[in-house]
Amino acid sequence: MSARAAWRLEQLGFEQVFDYVASKVDWFACGMPREGNAADVPWAGDLARHDVPTCVPEDALGKLGDRVRESGYDFCVVVNDERIVLGLLRGDALGKDPEASADEVMELGPKTIPPSKPLEELLESSSSQGMKHWVVTTSHGALLGALDRAEAERALEESREKPAK
Repeated sequence: MSARAAWRLEQLGFEQVFDYVASKVDWFACGMPREGNAADVPWAGDLARHDVPTCVPEDALGKLGDRVRESGYDFCVVVNDERIVLGLLRGDALGKDPEASADEVMELGPKTIPPSKPLEELLESSSSQGMKHWVVTTSHGALLGALDRAEAERALEESREKPAK
């Protein structure tokens, strides 16, 4: 909203008014709520699961394998103290030297998607072919969760079956 509108709202008695300078696009890319027509379109952030296993770069692989398997995922997202995604551990990386740290074997700069990515666009993208899951992050790189392909396909199908408003 513009600075003038923010001042007007304060004048009208609203106490928590913010002038969000970045833009509506950034608002959505940070996983913030939406309404109107945008709320009817299923987005990646709507289904991102927050229970994705994480670790910090210093974590030893030996203590991660069991935790990742118990979570039901086959990967672990390496994050810093601010939950910024630094890397990804998957496949045989989790089974390497138990004394090795996550940052020694992690996949650097994993592909991430914003929460505002429409499911239909995501699933039809050629770069998403063969993807089993996606890591969902804010526009600033902070982890929001993981999106499972099967869940995304199911949600998209359900949204197509709903009658139009």
